Amino acid sequence: MTSEEYKALSVKEFTEAAKVYDSGHSGIYEMCKDDYPYLLEELEKEPFDSVLDCGCGTGPVIELLHEKYPDKHYTGLDLTPEMIRVAQAKNLSNTNFVVGDCENIPFPEDTFDAIISSNSFHHYPNPQDFFNNAYRVLKKNGRLILRDYTTKSKVLLWLCNHIEMPLAHLCGHGDVRLYSGAEFKKFAETAGFEVVSFEAQAKMRAHLVARKN
Repeated sequence: MTSEEYKALSVKEFTEAAKVYDSGHSGIYEMCKDDYPYLLEELEKEPFDSVLDCGCGTGPVIELLHEKYPDKHYTGLDLTPEMIRVAQAKNLSNTNFVVGDCENIPFPEDTFDAIISSNSFHHYPNPQDFFNNAYRVLKKNGRLILRDYTTKSKVLLWLCNHIEMPLAHLCGHGDVRLYSGAEFKKFAETAGFEVVSFEAQAKMRAHLVARKN
């Protein structure tokens, strides 16, 4: 499929998902909530004022942050208009939810102290573009905190990419690809980041922290 076909499939998938995403009965999307505490714990290790959530969905991570730090400034970016409509309806102060492409982040250079992204990256058909854009819009010493799916097993990774992904497409999902730890690090370093840490954690989770020096 082309990049635009992948993105159209993701928009179609998450337009439907937006109807139930915050309900507590969102099926396979419920597992995404397991990642939120890890994102927040990582973010809170250093001071921050402005945060961009790439692939923010209906804004659940920003909601958690806003509840704890209402005076900080938050921006949520998502490709699916219906996800953003639901997020905007929450009327969070100091918060801006924007429809946009995380491979072409629509903000100026040196805008954010931190970028967070949770279980969105495997939907991006041009992954290096995301890292390049993240680097551009971060301030000096800003951090990218990314959680997605991975596995240390090359066999399992191959099976996910060559068997599971095509089946997911048939079911109407816009997943593109899973990546190894080495690939995550290469994306970050190619964009100019210093990789602070990378872990392949339980439940097939990748946890990447990268800094713009």
